[in-house]
Amino acid sequence: MSAIDLLLHLDHLDLGVAAPRAALALARRLDARLDALYVADLPATAFSLPEAVPVQLEETQRRVAEARAHLGHWQQALAAHALTGAWRVTQGDTVQTVSQAASGYDLLVMERSQQRSDAPVGFGSVSRCVFASGRPVLVVPDLAPVASLGANIVVAWNGSRESALALAAAVPILKKAEQIRVLDGSEMNAEMLPVLPPPGLVDWLQRHGIQASIEVFDSGPSHAAGAALLDIAHRTGADLIVMGAWSRSRLAQMVLGGTTRHLFMHGDVPMLVAH
Repeated sequence: MSAIDLLLHLDHLDLGVAAPRAALALARRLDARLDALYVADLPATAFSLPEAVPVQLEETQRRVAEARAHLGHWQQALAAHALTGAWRVTQGDTVQTVSQAASGYDLLVMERSQQRSDAPVGFGSVSRCVFASGRPVLVVPDLAPVASLGANIVVAWNGSRESALALAAAVPILKKAEQIRVLDGSEMNAEMLPVLPPPGLVDWLQRHGIQASIEVFDSGPSHAAGAALLDIAHRTGADLIVMGAWSRSRLAQMVLGGTTRHLFMHGDVPMLVAH
């Protein structure tokens, strides 16, 4: 067993969907521990109407009891993949609870729904956890096929702090990958000083024992980078994208568009992101 600890957030109890399958596949690839966390959401707004509080609490407690009854299903899923881990159930505000829990783990796994209107603009639960947790997050679109994960990886590099954090977080996965394609778009961000020390990206990858092909990535206008990146991932059969999240502010991404925003709206490939 490796010293890598993964946390899977579940906002429903179906273990057959994309995020649990991705988390199990990644834990198996890394020989990692995998804990699952179900949060019966109880936002502060639930207490805005005093007369509704008993109903809210009763429903939350019902969901907690239902989730705890799924311990056996989680243990069976772990056993089927020769993994170990815990089944954690609690109640509270989802973003606050998940972000606090994630601080004890190397990586957080979350599902992103393409149907939720708040998710694309950077203020949904997943994007808020990317900001609040301070941990790398494996964002799994609910429509992702997840036939494999971590075998064929596309890395989006632009020299920013965020892309450096994502690259560093992905090292254990990159070391076990069969194919890695690094798309170097740092020339599009010439005003930003690359975070990696000299002599740069190639040397850094080699020193970490990572074999990758590197190609210049120039999608033209910055708002087109997301579509171009997703197209390359599709054409090359990538099962994972590694990238920094929100190198620009969320407000700028909302108004002007951006790579993160496009992939959160349209992506169907799991993404390991960091901010």
